[in-house]
Amino acid sequence: MSLSRFHLPAADWSAGVLRGEEAEHAARVLRKRAGDLIEIFDGSGRVAVAEITQVEKASLSFNLQSVDQHQRSGLPVHLIAPLIKGQAFEWMLEKAVELGAASVQPVITERCVVQLDGDQAEKKLVKWRRLMLESAKQCHTPFLPELHGIMRWDKVMKGDLSGGLNYIAALDEKRRAIPHQLGPGPRPAWVRLAIGPEGDFSAEEVDQALRAGFQAITLGPLILRAETAAIAGLAVLTHEARNVEA
Repeated sequence: MSLSRFHLPAADWSAGVLRGEEAEHAARVLRKRAGDLIEIFDGSGRVAVAEITQVEKASLSFNLQSVDQHQRSGLPVHLIAPLIKGQAFEWMLEKAVELGAASVQPVITERCVVQLDGDQAEKKLVKWRRLMLESAKQCHTPFLPELHGIMRWDKVMKGDLSGGLNYIAALDEKRRAIPHQLGPGPRPAWVRLAIGPEGDFSAEEVDQALRAGFQAITLGPLILRAETAAIAGLAVLTHEARNVEA
């Protein structure tokens, strides 16, 4: 039976203490006691087996028994995801974690129904990061994807996108099938996939992406929901990215 897993940032490992929500979950919900073994992970590839030495109301002390450092195989794959309605976006985030995405960039596009800003956006980001953490713990990945702050599409397209392979899944643009081999040629630093909202990208948004160096791809002959398109694209690209040799 696998050990219960808890997240602790790398900078806090030396203290040997788990605090906050993770500690409360271990003590109150899972009823962990001194002598129990648990797993600690930092979200960047390091996973440890630890023995609990003391349990208090808001903290849990431990001694590390063994530590493994995992390396991400192949290329990191980053997702640019549109804001879509509540549960669908959260489902997409969960599956992005399970499929091994390195990061998720939420974007607001012209046809996004959901519009968030200010305090509302910050509250959502806190909720989404907690959800992604729970998904990472559930699937036992050693890597916790970074969730960036919400940005508008045009701002993302003006950022530094060089050095990797950029793909945009679009319905109405001349496009090729999603690649089954990420090559030949020089090894890119990463792969990035942009998915549109309900109603797809506008023509101007596609043009912005193409000017920024994105390649237009198709995810098949059918019109997919945004969350389905994201997962279909990630499934293929993360598989191919793992096979790229250093």
